[in-house]
Amino acid sequence: MEQIVQMIGTYGVSFVIVAIFLWDYCSNKKKTSENQEVIKTTLETVGKTTTTIASCLKEMQQQNLNTAKSLELLQTQMENTDKKIDILLERK
Repeated sequence: MEQIVQMIGTYGVSFVIVAIFLWDYCSNKKKTSENQEVIKTTLETVGKTTTTIASCLKEMQQQNLNTAKSLELLQTQMENTDKKIDILLERK
């Protein structure tokens, strides 16, 4: 019995330190796994969002090209109208 008490007295602190270290290691490993899952989910969401943004930017680019073409056509039409008005004014 004295030997058991002596062993606990000698190795008790070391045992407690090892137990705390193992407990901390296991709980940190669990937290790390949970954090990795959160990061993975976040990255997937960011990937989907990036794809959506890229699609929106392509649509905006096409709309800008359409608007530019419409403005060019409008400018040409206005120039033609101005020329016609000038011709009509010159006849009078």
